[in-house]
Amino acid sequence: MHIAMPHHHSFQQSFWSPTASVDAVPNFNTGFSVLHGKLRQSAKENRAIIEYIRHRISAEKLHAKQLSTLVPGNNPFDADMGGALKRCFEVVYSESIESTKEHEIRATNLHTTALDPLLQFSLRYDRIIATAKQTVDAQLGHFETLCRHMELAKSNYTAKCKALLLLQPDYQYEYIRLDESLEFLTRDHVWIWLQDLLLLLPMKRDAILAWLQEKHSQNEGDAIVLLDQLEKLEFLTQNMDLHPNGDYSKFESTPSSPSKKGFATGFLGRWNTTTPSAQLIKKSEMEMMAADTAYRAAVGKVEKMRTQVEQVLFVHYEEMQSLELERIATIKQVFISVAASLSNTIPRCKETFDNMMLYQETLEPDKDVQFIVEQYRTECPEFYFLTRVYPLYQKLKADQLFGVHLEEITRAQPSLVPPLVSQGLSVIESGFSRLYDEEKSLVWTTSVPLDRVHAAREEINHCTVDKTALEKYDVLLLASLIRLYLMELPECLFTFELYEPFKLIYANQGQQDKDTRLCSISKLLATLPTCNYKTVMLLLGHFYRLVKELDNHALATSLAKSFSYILLRPKIETKVSAHERHAQRLLQDLIENYEVIFTAEASKAQEENSSRPSIIINATDTAEKSSSLDETVVSTRTSSSSSTRRSSILSFMRTSQSTPTSSISIKRTNIPIIPSSSTLFEDPDELISSESSILIHTPPSYTSTSHPHQHKKEHYIMDDLASLDSFFEDEDD
Repeated sequence: MHIAMPHHHSFQQSFWSPTASVDAVPNFNTGFSVLHGKLRQSAKENRAIIEYIRHRISAEKLHAKQLSTLVPGNNPFDADMGGALKRCFEVVYSESIESTKEHEIRATNLHTTALDPLLQFSLRYDRIIATAKQTVDAQLGHFETLCRHMELAKSNYTAKCKALLLLQPDYQYEYIRLDESLEFLTRDHVWIWLQDLLLLLPMKRDAILAWLQEKHSQNEGDAIVLLDQLEKLEFLTQNMDLHPNGDYSKFESTPSSPSKKGFATGFLGRWNTTTPSAQLIKKSEMEMMAADTAYRAAVGKVEKMRTQVEQVLFVHYEEMQSLELERIATIKQVFISVAASLSNTIPRCKETFDNMMLYQETLEPDKDVQFIVEQYRTECPEFYFLTRVYPLYQKLKADQLFGVHLEEITRAQPSLVPPLVSQGLSVIESGFSRLYDEEKSLVWTTSVPLDRVHAAREEINHCTVDKTALEKYDVLLLASLIRLYLMELPECLFTFELYEPFKLIYANQGQQDKDTRLCSISKLLATLPTCNYKTVMLLLGHFYRLVKELDNHALATSLAKSFSYILLRPKIETKVSAHERHAQRLLQDLIENYEVIFTAEASKAQEENSSRPSIIINATDTAEKSSSLDETVVSTRTSSSSSTRRSSILSFMRTSQSTPTSSISIKRTNIPIIPSSSTLFEDPDELISSESSILIHTPPSYTSTSHPHQHKKEHYIMDDLASLDSFFEDEDD
């Protein structure tokens, strides 16, 4: 039985946007505003306490002054008669004199031990918050300005692309091709690839061929073809006048050959006529390329500024948490000083003062800060933002790594697992041989400074990821890099659709045995897309082997706590979901029972699921050719995939199958449905109740949001429906 453990969240984890997974542009102001609203309240609390202590000091001084006036000026006991009575009365009124001194001492003590320290801290508290907020506001303002510029550049780029397609509907984006396996997006990418060679120029032909063989090809003939292509495309030149030995140097345009090839060779060389139509097309393409460059640069600036803002906010949140801890500790000491001042001067009220002192012991700064987190958090239990990726107009070019859908990454790679995960885990496992067991247990649970992780992310985000590129990082940084990559995926690895089904499994945990629960988990995982399933299997297999090797059950708990939100979370966070723990319990079950859940039968079921034809008629690759710049189409594809993916996931948990399929009616939304390329089952009940599904037809060159949707009637096969229901039935044998 799992025992709920207290969770302590820091400010760094608690004040982010709860809708980060669906925000087109990161919304940093949500959590920042909530936190500073609470800090303003804290400043008011400081002033209220200061005001009370001031009034109490004034009251003590006024009371001391009034007590001093009670000493009788005309003493009728000066006569001899009644001398004993006089002494008694002197004892009585001398108490007022002593009380006057006591109240004056109390007022002085309250001023020096309570009011002055709190007043000094309050001034410093207000000054630090104002200065820090001004700094962060400037960063956020700069980020919002860059986002507006990016949107303008995007609109301009989209308009230029559409204008070019109006002039030449069959236009296709051309890449710079050096050989069959070497292709670049722009000439700038070629220069980046050649940057090591440029530092060595001028060089002889044999030296350049040797460099090309080492860099790209082991075949001398291929290197010769590659060198000729670089010379043909005017990246390198052999000028006998400047270099009598025939050395090659970087190509520089000269007045004798102003621009006979130049830019037109790569993209505009196919137009050799001088007709107005050709000139107009050439001008339109040049404008499109200029807009493309501007948009790419704008996206790069936004992404760079985003990482800077995140780092600033991390430091700011840490500073504010430390300041709030100091504030509560200071106020606690002030209350203790007040109680001590009263206790020292009025022994008759010792019980009351003892109670005051006792209550001060119950005030713990860290718990009070945790109360702020629990009451004011923005419903997002972890730091997370959707990465801004740069898309081409016609398709998403896989020259980016972070923030790109798994299917996009694996479609361009020979493996079903992203290279960063597969190669990164391989490098980490190789590095374990150089670590002690205690160090191995800290690799996945140790926090690395965010600026180091962002710097490494920037280095590998736009380059080929292989073992050579990853081996230069230490295992701690590489583990944090993989965590950040999984966090920045547009959809969590277990997908948003499986959040509620897994929640239902653990909600009924007390009503089912462990074997039934693990069987249900295995079947749910079999509905994942292939790339998600293989990635989950590889990652959790690594965790399972690590825990088994170290024989450390506490490590499994730490890994489950650390990766639960990364691998399984709802699409939109709520106050309820922020306190749910079924994701952590799921991860712990997967790590501890890896061999029971990821069996050969489960893998076979997942493969059969992925190869099963879609019950809804599939649109033949037309959705893949749609423009990823069109936000409407992007949102449509996302919502459509979600609506058709996994509505049958709960069917295996139904206690009775007696309800006729045709009697179930499911209300459809008016969102167009695009057949998903994922390997999830479609719900037979939903299919029977719906007579048609709406497909988006995309023209070969670009997608327009105004294009009419085509309606096609759904077809299904009863045998397939029977096999779907039987897939989720638990076998008694």
